[in-house]
Amino acid sequence: MTKPYILTGTLKDDQTVTLDEALPLKSGRVRLTLELLRPEPQKPYGDVLTAIRQRQRARGHQPRTREEVDAYLKSERESWGQ
Repeated sequence: MTKPYILTGTLKDDQTVTLDEALPLKSGRVRLTLELLRPEPQKPYGDVLTAIRQRQRARGHQPRTREEVDAYLKSERESWGQ
């Protein structure tokens, strides 16, 4: 058995880990042992919404008007009976 590498990373989904640094290994099968580190604190809901809205404004996003949303909902509801 070779010397183990101890690295940190981030679990992105149920099958993806992004390492904080590259491994000096070629591709191949490996064995992983995961240890959950202290979780990152969750941001307050209002802060998350504010950040989303700021990014939308920065890229020029224009939300739909009330009239556009109402027209869409009316059209959608009318299609239910068909």
